[in-house]
Amino acid sequence: MLEGQFLETAIWGLPIVIYPFLSGLMAGAFVIDSLAHLFGFKQFEPVAKLAATSSFAMVLIAAFAPLVDALQPSKAPLELYFRDHFPYSPLSVFIIIWTLYIILMFFEMYFDYRVENIEKSKLGGIRGSIARFLTFGNNSISKDSLLKDKKALFIISAIGVPLAFAFHGYIGFVFGAIKARALWTSSVMMLMFITSAIVSGAALVTLLYVIGYSYYSKKNVVNKETLNALGVFMIIAISFDLFLDFIDKLYSFRAYTVADVFQGWTLVYNPGGVLFFSYFVVQILLGLIIPLILLLFRPIRTSKPMMILISILIQIGVFAMRFNTVIGGQLLPKISQGTIIPEFPWLGFDGILSSIGLMCLSIVIFFILGWLFGWEDSNKSSLENQTNQVDN
Repeated sequence: MLEGQFLETAIWGLPIVIYPFLSGLMAGAFVIDSLAHLFGFKQFEPVAKLAATSSFAMVLIAAFAPLVDALQPSKAPLELYFRDHFPYSPLSVFIIIWTLYIILMFFEMYFDYRVENIEKSKLGGIRGSIARFLTFGNNSISKDSLLKDKKALFIISAIGVPLAFAFHGYIGFVFGAIKARALWTSSVMMLMFITSAIVSGAALVTLLYVIGYSYYSKKNVVNKETLNALGVFMIIAISFDLFLDFIDKLYSFRAYTVADVFQGWTLVYNPGGVLFFSYFVVQILLGLIIPLILLLFRPIRTSKPMMILISILIQIGVFAMRFNTVIGGQLLPKISQGTIIPEFPWLGFDGILSSIGLMCLSIVIFFILGWLFGWEDSNKSSLENQTNQVDN
């Protein structure tokens, strides 16, 4: 071990890393959904329902992560809803926004899948019974009813986009407002969380879209123009994310900041630092620069294997960003010189296996929601999709 470095378990452990990662996927996926419903981009219509389903799955599990880190998740209902901590605690804002977003997503899922549930209500068994319940007695598929569904989805998206940004952006606000940690006090922290969330959400939808429609869909194929539109959207989001990373790095130079921030960056992120590889190689190079370069070429944007690879690289990079932010800010000890070398246990509430379990649970919830509501595109016929499918 190097002089001035010592092992220690981070106060905010891996579940706190998982929390902004999953909530970022939620916010970014909802942005893709809103591009179809709110802004009328027809290229994104085939993935709108897929994006909404994945967003709902992520937000259901995201709130469990800080409870797991708190080691007493059984006290969650009492602590979150009945303790008098509003408006004194910034985390109380999370409770309000999370609850509102859950309610909003229930309406989103209802209107998104109302027609499909009407069709499935004709089936027998438990599947048909669930579908009949989810229609809530509204079995009309007239033109006026479909128009009302479309208007409702427009209103939901208009409310949901700022709500999703507020839900995830406040996490960056909380970190940026903590003055006791030099590496967290940044004026661009909130924007960095939001832009990286958009990048990761788009990558998640792309990954689920390519794999799901290629191997697990009976009526849909991967649409070439949709895949290209997702790639172009990721180019814009990654470019803005890189710009904010550059601003954040520029802020660490001696000429622009106080001594604590400059010294902290040098010890944690610069060459020889604890998180140098995680920051510059994984987060910046593998997670942003390489995907951006690859996405500049249209043949790559319309290639299913390459888009899968790019989406995975982006997820790894965004997770590294969450890790570098949450853990990196805690690596400067308050009462001694040098840096902390973080150590994470395999077992326990805040262990590695618990964190993996949280991410796996979000995927399980996605499959459950897919079974309940469906996730394929029913707005266009398979024949229409076939004319524009990806060949490779």
